[in-house]
Amino acid sequence: MENKQDIIGFDQLGWILSILILLSYLIPSIINPEQPWLIHPVILAHQATFSQTRKQSESPTITNSGATPNTLPVTPDRSIKSLYDLLLKAEGKLQQVDVHSIVPQDVSFKTLISNVRNHLWSLLGKTRTDENQNHLRMLILCKDPYFKLVISLAAATLPVVTIVGTLKGTGTFPIEARSALEPHLDHLSLVISELPNDVLKELVGSKLTDSCQVRSGADISGWFQDNESNSLLAPDKPSELSKARLCILHYSSQLKGQNKHEARIFEFTPANLLAGITASLGLFLSSAKLSSKDTIGLEFEEEDVIWGSGSSIAVAGLYAGADVLLFNELEVLPQCQPTVLVLKAASIQKLADQLVRLSKMDILKKCAIGRRLYKVYNGMLGSPLPDTTQWVGPRLRAILTNDPISQSSATLIRAGFGVSLQRVYVHPVATGPLLASHQYDFQLSQPQRPSLNLMIQCGPPGVNVECKIVGVPEPSLINNDAWKGKLLVRGPSVGTELASADTTFTHTGQGSTDSQSITRPEDFYPVAEVAQVLPNGTFNVFSMTGDD
Repeated sequence: MENKQDIIGFDQLGWILSILILLSYLIPSIINPEQPWLIHPVILAHQATFSQTRKQSESPTITNSGATPNTLPVTPDRSIKSLYDLLLKAEGKLQQVDVHSIVPQDVSFKTLISNVRNHLWSLLGKTRTDENQNHLRMLILCKDPYFKLVISLAAATLPVVTIVGTLKGTGTFPIEARSALEPHLDHLSLVISELPNDVLKELVGSKLTDSCQVRSGADISGWFQDNESNSLLAPDKPSELSKARLCILHYSSQLKGQNKHEARIFEFTPANLLAGITASLGLFLSSAKLSSKDTIGLEFEEEDVIWGSGSSIAVAGLYAGADVLLFNELEVLPQCQPTVLVLKAASIQKLADQLVRLSKMDILKKCAIGRRLYKVYNGMLGSPLPDTTQWVGPRLRAILTNDPISQSSATLIRAGFGVSLQRVYVHPVATGPLLASHQYDFQLSQPQRPSLNLMIQCGPPGVNVECKIVGVPEPSLINNDAWKGKLLVRGPSVGTELASADTTFTHTGQGSTDSQSITRPEDFYPVAEVAQVLPNGTFNVFSMTGDD
């Protein structure tokens, strides 16, 4: 009899536990109807039109069908006509943590830009001659990302050609980078460098003229003061500003998993830069617009170019009023309390590993993570684990990355931190994200009438971007199966690659960059090694391990 009562007691306990578990899922959704939901990929080729395959050997091309007026949740106001206009409205502050910099940390970005461009123009005015007045050229060689970003953006609002190179952590300059840079060093008017004098002389000594001025970082540290004034004001006429060209030296020590060194120079116009920054504004969702209360944490390494999506996201955040924080160690995040993080894949994996270790500590933590994983698998974001605040601070609400990550790690991050994790695909030196596509990338607030289940327009703007799949097996083309191959994109926010060392350069007249550009096959750039086209115009993008 007692055994029977024990069995009944256990059955009742089981029912009670089951009901409590069920209520734990139902009650939060009843209390909080604004529960964040996750939706499937939204990319620039969304609702695209497919060109029919005309030949068996022809790769399919997907062309964007046009942008909707509500694509951008945050856009520059109507007074923004140029990159210069946008930078003068960047109220946020650029900061750097745990990294020595000569630049002060408490000056608004727009003030820095205004002061630095006036000083640059004053120096360039002293070097102007009848021979170079129509093609002033400046070279910037430094490793401080803060310093480099301010100087190069200020220069990009002047009618000059600015070449920006990144030094290695040791303060040296790679041989391959020297070879790529050499053809573009003629007619230099100004050099700003952190290289030792003997190394700089070896690099550009034969190219320097008597009129060219050379300045070190220490020489121009006074340009970055809040109350700094200069008598010579830089030009602000649109016709003059449109002559600006920013050339970024991109150096890669590894290509496609092989130890292959490559150095290439890409040229950007102010319109390219503005398009990229505008595209980055579209990454910040309408349900979570950036403001002066936000802090964007941007991770970098010593040898990073600090261009591409990182710089565009930084300037977009500064324009929206947020502060931007450059850091290179995850350990500094708790004290900085960022709201948006732009991380490397290695750091994301490190955070995922910490969650795994946390789940092994006790059964309660394991159940808590499991419950949140269940929500993510069903398209919802739950609350973050309390333990995660000690790693990233208590204010985090979004993570971005342009590095390959596995779906399992991404899902674990979304569950443990309760934030959206977005993969942004960009060309290494693109001025803005070309497309973003990863399952569960974008957050969506549930509408007041859940039955409507409306899709919100979010993600990068629908600019004129084309996507192409190459290397598709012929049987798939013949049978019109799901195409799978290498994903390439082209768009207005990608700079033009300048000619290599074996090209002959000629002056092309007033306002030109006096350098020729070259065009790679149709200006398409690879952004993913393996991708599959889906019938609705979106893509499944696979990592090298096979995760989508």
